[in-house]
Amino acid sequence: MRGLNPSEPLPAAFDYRMNFRLFASLIVLTVLRLVYIYNNVGLMPDEAYYHEWSQRLDWWYFSKGPGIALIIRAGTALWGHTEFGIRFFAPFFGLGTTLLVHWLAKRIYDGRVAFWTVVVMCVSPIFNAGALLMTIDAPSIFFWAASLCTLWLALEKSPALSWWWVLTGLLTGVGFLCKMTNAAIFASVALLLLMTPRYRGELIGRGFWAMLLVFIPFVVPAALWNQSHGWPTTTHLAARGGLDAAWWNFDLRAFVEFIGYQFGVHSPLIFFAMMMALVATVAPSFGRWFVALGRSLAKFPASLRSAWIGWAVLAMMLLGLWMAGNFFERRGFYLAGKILAFLVAVTFIGAHKDAANIHWKSRFLAAFALPLLLSYTWIALHHKTQPNWTAPAIVSLVILSTSYCLDRVLRDLWGARKFTVAAFALGAVISIVMANTDSLRIIGIPLPYKRDPGARMVGWREVAKDVAAFRETIERESGQKVFLIANSYGTAAELCFYLAKENQARIEAPGHPAVYVAESPVAENQFHFWGRYDEFEERKTPVVNAQADSAEYGINRFAGRTAIYITDREIETIPLDPLHRTFVKWEWKTVFNYEKFGLPLRKVNVFLLYRYQPGKLLD
Repeated sequence: MRGLNPSEPLPAAFDYRMNFRLFASLIVLTVLRLVYIYNNVGLMPDEAYYHEWSQRLDWWYFSKGPGIALIIRAGTALWGHTEFGIRFFAPFFGLGTTLLVHWLAKRIYDGRVAFWTVVVMCVSPIFNAGALLMTIDAPSIFFWAASLCTLWLALEKSPALSWWWVLTGLLTGVGFLCKMTNAAIFASVALLLLMTPRYRGELIGRGFWAMLLVFIPFVVPAALWNQSHGWPTTTHLAARGGLDAAWWNFDLRAFVEFIGYQFGVHSPLIFFAMMMALVATVAPSFGRWFVALGRSLAKFPASLRSAWIGWAVLAMMLLGLWMAGNFFERRGFYLAGKILAFLVAVTFIGAHKDAANIHWKSRFLAAFALPLLLSYTWIALHHKTQPNWTAPAIVSLVILSTSYCLDRVLRDLWGARKFTVAAFALGAVISIVMANTDSLRIIGIPLPYKRDPGARMVGWREVAKDVAAFRETIERESGQKVFLIANSYGTAAELCFYLAKENQARIEAPGHPAVYVAESPVAENQFHFWGRYDEFEERKTPVVNAQADSAEYGINRFAGRTAIYITDREIETIPLDPLHRTFVKWEWKTVFNYEKFGLPLRKVNVFLLYRYQPGKLLD
């Protein structure tokens, strides 16, 4: 059939009708998403945590930039401190990302690929979750997609200099303020240019370096904030990424979980199609590199003899970086040496590689997915990961896999049409069920809440009400005010939000949260940098109470007071170790059990901690 030939463009009239229906459907879908979040669906712990950030704006935060805090601040300014206000912009980021990806797919391929790419996105569970929940992924993916669009335009005008390079740097910088992963775009750009002979000259061109230059101001807030706070972000990222562990210590369980999560959050068949398309794209190239590696090893001795001066200079540079690292005790010198050695090796091997035959379009898309996937796969081999870490790779993967599958559907290869229909149907079902997992329980499928990721945003209002009532009872019986401590930043943030909604939030001092986390000698989350119950204030009078005061540190307003400790960890039958050491005694008081549809939802243990002793943690 003439209209189904993949090599021919769509007729203009058909393309117009298809786009009109598509955009109309996207508007309807966005409205439905707004209706969904308006119905007071409870907050995820991370959403409540970022809401706390938005009430204390800063240049940077413990683990991320201020992007998500500013977005939530804008939403709550419009709609108040409600679930709808917090999530208001999530559906619009979803809509914007879809439109950007549609434009990019149409620019790279054609309207047919662009249309079906959007359909795939609309049935992908991870993308639908990002369009409903206000986490860092929604703005991160949006700015990642925008950066790819401007980069494509910059390369279209190459070798001429264009402002699209500058705009790419700016968009990446804004994305970096939302999620630091967005800076990985630069590594992919450099790799793409290095591997493409006709664009290799851009690596020393003004456009590429202008892109990097305009990005630098976005890094300054992170550097300044971390310098003044002891570099907690770098320590946190190194720990979460397992960078402080030996490379040969593998964690196969974490790796299997990572693979399973990827199949789950993307939908099994959609993720399978993505991987098939990626492998089909890069496998021939990997084969040529392996052949080139063999040739390079064979010719390396001759290269040492013919270019011994260059190799000697390289050896001296690497030795100098290693010695500088030892002398200054800075890991950055070691990292610089590794990067230099890697670039030299790639260049040397590449000189012996056969010319590539990957189509430029496929290479562009693979360059912004494969490095990210390989990086997090390596981390997953050593450390537990989160399924959303690879989310930005969706942008190029979904276009690549749609083009790959559509070609096979139009040629009716290997039952591709049936596979595609099944992939769409399964993705849509998972997305719908994910939005309301209680629909399974209503029809008699007893999905345990402990297996349901959505359970984390259910029931926190009831927990806050019970905690407030328990606090009122304790204060009435003891005649003294108590303060609240939670087992994690997520629990603390949820209680902060829902206590405020019940008009039960109580702030002990300016800058303090309504609920604290257990004190720690090192920063573990953003609560560490706000008002804390273990902090000492400057002494205003010479009077010293030996029990409630410290001659060395000053005065602590919580010394000798009682605290309520709330934990939603079912296995935590005694308080955390720091609480043992900093309170004179503790007592388990009660447990709140929450059920829904006759299934256990959440178990919250409540303890009383008596007579706080500041400074005891480090004794």
